Amino acid sequence: MVHAPAQSAFSDFVLLLLSAAPKLGLPIDAVLRDAALPPEALRQRGLPISLSVARQIWSSAEKMSGNPLLGLHAAEGLEVGSLDLLDYLTRSSSSFGAALERVIRFAPLVANGGVLSLEVTGRRAHFRHVSPDGVPAVADLIVTLMVLRTRAFSGEHIRPLAVRFRHRRERVAGEYERVFDARVEFDAPYDELVFDRDLLELPFHSAEPRLCEILEDCAAARLQALGKAAGGAPAAAAGAPSSFVVDVRQALQLCIAQGNPNIDRVAEHLGVSSRTLQRQLREQGTSHRALLTEARTELANRYLASSNPTRRALAAGLGYTSTRSVSRALRRR
Repeated sequence: MVHAPAQSAFSDFVLLLLSAAPKLGLPIDAVLRDAALPPEALRQRGLPISLSVARQIWSSAEKMSGNPLLGLHAAEGLEVGSLDLLDYLTRSSSSFGAALERVIRFAPLVANGGVLSLEVTGRRAHFRHVSPDGVPAVADLIVTLMVLRTRAFSGEHIRPLAVRFRHRRERVAGEYERVFDARVEFDAPYDELVFDRDLLELPFHSAEPRLCEILEDCAAARLQALGKAAGGAPAAAAGAPSSFVVDVRQALQLCIAQGNPNIDRVAEHLGVSSRTLQRQLREQGTSHRALLTEARTELANRYLASSNPTRRALAAGLGYTSTRSVSRALRRR
């Protein structure tokens, strides 16, 4: 299982829309006119932009195009390379499972306002995108690209067992089913692809192991540079959390995205017993409960600052099993 950090956006996120605009007949100039982006942001990859501005552009594009399926159709028209390093890294991966792990890890190089995760339960694998304040077009884009890129790189017409979206699109469900060749559900707690776990081993005919190693080193260096630019400090610095606490925080965010952040699940993710987890956190002067509260508070503040999600969506995004639990937590904020 893999976790990808959140709260990042770059010009690449908007350039995807620019790449798809001609095929979609999208009035891109009108969409961008009030975006207040510097001109170079529309010509150069990797420039940081406001996540809220990036989302506003995608949301405006969906409305101005009059196309409720903008994200779905954009994904169909984006050529390999539109995602730059992430596309080439995915294509050179050995299998679908390896590609998924790299997408989750390196998605922040494009944009990531939510949490991506992969969980295997029994015979099923679940790829999830949790973002209570997300834009429907972006959710469509992410999920559709995963399926279409996998078909292109493997040469196999994969069919998910189920496809779920947080937004509502019942009136055009047939178009989704045409693309996915699978049952599609809407108004779900999060965006999700469900498929047989054996597909994780599906080989990519485009695999290039040595190239993949080079690209992964490059992507990891970029990701590290982004962390430093965001103010990250070495773990050895005075007052900084230990590497174990950092690992627990990352595991908690993943488990929250998967809907079950209890101590047993976090310990399982870290490969230790729950008693060992409790003991090591106690030695660091903290606890599972304290770190979970901290993680949920941070997520809740971000979601509520950027949108007005429903209690149901917020509960899913924070890993609560009921809206009553999230209501009680919000009262304690």
